[in-house]
Amino acid sequence: MRSAAAPAPDWPSELWPALRTHLSGSRALRVPPHGPLQRFWAPFDEACRRHTLRSSTALGHRAKLGAARRLCARLMLELDDPYWAFDWGRLLAWEAAERATHAREGRSAKWRNRWAVTWSHVTTTLFFLGALPYHDALYRGNHRFFTRRWLGEERAQQIAERFLATARAIGYRHERQVRKQGLNVLYSVLVFARTTDPATLTRADLEAWEAQATAAGSRSRRVARASVTCIERVLAAMGYLGGEAPRAAAARQGEPATWGRTAPAMAATFERFLADLRTVRRPGTVESYRVALRRFGDWLREHDPAVGSVAEVRRAHIEAFKLALERMRCGDYTNAAAPFHAAHLGEPLSAAHKVRAVSCLRAFFERIEVLEYAERPGRPLFVRGDVARLDQPAPRFIPDADWQRLVATIEGLTPERALQHRLPRPFERTAAILAILLECALRAGELCRLDTGCLVMARDAATHADTHWLRVPLGKLHTDRLVPVRPALVHAVDAWMRARGPQPLHRDERTGKPRDLLFTWQGRALRPPLLNACIGRLCALAGVPRYTSHQFRHTLAVQWRRNGMRLETISRLLGHSTLQMTLRYAAVMPATVRREFDAAFAAIDAEQRSAAAVRVVLSPEAHLEARRHWRESLWVDLGIGFCGLSAYLPCANRLACLPCPNWIPDRQDLPLLERQRSNLIELRTLVASDLPSERAEELAGAVEALDQHIAELGSGADAVPASLPSDDPPLTGGAHAPPGTHPRHRERRGAPGGP
Repeated sequence: MRSAAAPAPDWPSELWPALRTHLSGSRALRVPPHGPLQRFWAPFDEACRRHTLRSSTALGHRAKLGAARRLCARLMLELDDPYWAFDWGRLLAWEAAERATHAREGRSAKWRNRWAVTWSHVTTTLFFLGALPYHDALYRGNHRFFTRRWLGEERAQQIAERFLATARAIGYRHERQVRKQGLNVLYSVLVFARTTDPATLTRADLEAWEAQATAAGSRSRRVARASVTCIERVLAAMGYLGGEAPRAAAARQGEPATWGRTAPAMAATFERFLADLRTVRRPGTVESYRVALRRFGDWLREHDPAVGSVAEVRRAHIEAFKLALERMRCGDYTNAAAPFHAAHLGEPLSAAHKVRAVSCLRAFFERIEVLEYAERPGRPLFVRGDVARLDQPAPRFIPDADWQRLVATIEGLTPERALQHRLPRPFERTAAILAILLECALRAGELCRLDTGCLVMARDAATHADTHWLRVPLGKLHTDRLVPVRPALVHAVDAWMRARGPQPLHRDERTGKPRDLLFTWQGRALRPPLLNACIGRLCALAGVPRYTSHQFRHTLAVQWRRNGMRLETISRLLGHSTLQMTLRYAAVMPATVRREFDAAFAAIDAEQRSAAAVRVVLSPEAHLEARRHWRESLWVDLGIGFCGLSAYLPCANRLACLPCPNWIPDRQDLPLLERQRSNLIELRTLVASDLPSERAEELAGAVEALDQHIAELGSGADAVPASLPSDDPPLTGGAHAPPGTHPRHRERRGAPGGP
């Protein structure tokens, strides 16, 4: 329960002059007041005995109470105020001066420790009495005894047991660290808020404690923030603080955002525009506009100091600003540390940033014209082409060899190996994250914002089998979608859910509603930087260059397209609103380009060969000379037909059989061979002056071989008879088939393209 600040007793203010006179006496610090002055000390004595003194004997109580009285009396006398008028500023200054005096006097360590105990008794008594507010010096002096006196031994033990059990459930592994960083600070916050029930604490109480702790200098800002964050996560998992985990703290800027040298009237217009823009655009987009407008305003003040408002901007200013952007560097004309990472300060502006600066400026002037701002220029300042088009590089997909190594590494990952290579703990969460990366092609922000209900089961109407789908939350394009998943991914997510335990809720940055995010661990939501750090260590384990989560998305889109998935389906899986966006992600892999390239040129070659039957592309002189002998002289007679490839072009196969010693001609083919020999001799004679030497040698060798075969067939030597006796019936179309049935003996109707 929460208790209000202890009401101030009915301070006997009228007795202060008498007590001050008494304290000024020679024995005042040794002899306590009696009679009416005892009313002055009664509240102090009661609070000291009840809340401060730890001795179990009455004698020990009297000694310590007397020491506390004497020290308090010295304080009142030297500060010239009763104890109910003390404040921490004067008390701490007096304590520092007193400790310095002890050091100069050479007091022993034992004496100084005893004095410090008495000092803590006095300040603690005044806090419980209600004379002093909470200060971290109280807790720092004797935190264990101090908090247990406030909460009670039994209540303090109950809070400790539940707090530590919840911390273990959400993933904290080191109990000692949780006690030091979380539980002990929680005790301090309870005392600070004057309550004994953690359920009554609010974020305002935690923030107020953090402010006073850092202001007092007892804790650094980082340590205090870490303690408060730990308490918020555990209390949220316990169901307190609305069950919502702490929000991520915004990055601290090196200097506050200002408009620099921008004219005041122009800065006011910019602020009005940004206030209207915040109602419809994301904070990151608004920040981009602020940076662009601040850069333009600051530069314009230097370029043309006479311009004092937006209405005075001219087209010449826009052209000069575009030229100035080419020379600007990161940090010029803007807050040096606000919009840029410190590592990029002084570097030239990227092409994307230049385009964005001009685009934001153009959108600003167009919008204020539509909204009819009184200070609008009233004239068009931009023309078509002012905003340059960005380059569209090829997708940054992962090469096949690296992709296969990554897949093999993920499939062979074990808890021991993950721990050895320092992959994020726990192993089940890392395995589920990698399974989604390899299958779903999600954006980093979408993966981090998946909730515990993202897996949906549905029954297939055709097969009546249960199928699983991954519900992707609202993302970059303000649409959600369902992505089919395979059983292995479902098993990985189920294993993570069993190890996950209860976690606090996180407020969705897009919808503003609390959600139970899937990959929350130790009360901390998964963020894109942590995701890419995990991928970086995985790449080091696989022995491949470092890749990002978005390159996994590119790679899956390319592989889907390469394996025949339609662009419409890829677009739905990627969450794109137009196919134009998908085309960039689903670029064809080089292997696909190679296959289509070879197929296209094969078709071109076939077309050229068929066109040769109609016309032959030769030099004009050779064409006129060969006109009379169109059919026989320009094609090579193969005996069984003509080669459609020009005789001027090389071919290793068209006459290869003639000089081959293994070729045995059929006697019935003798007329064909004689005709072939005659045509080849005529072709060689016709183009002897123009034919390349290699083609001439080819024709000469073929004619020589034909002469030999014709001579052998004419004399009957080594010739194959027309038929051989056999007990088996002849095979149709075989080597010894009757004339007219063998393919070589089909009637020829002249050369292709001839009469």
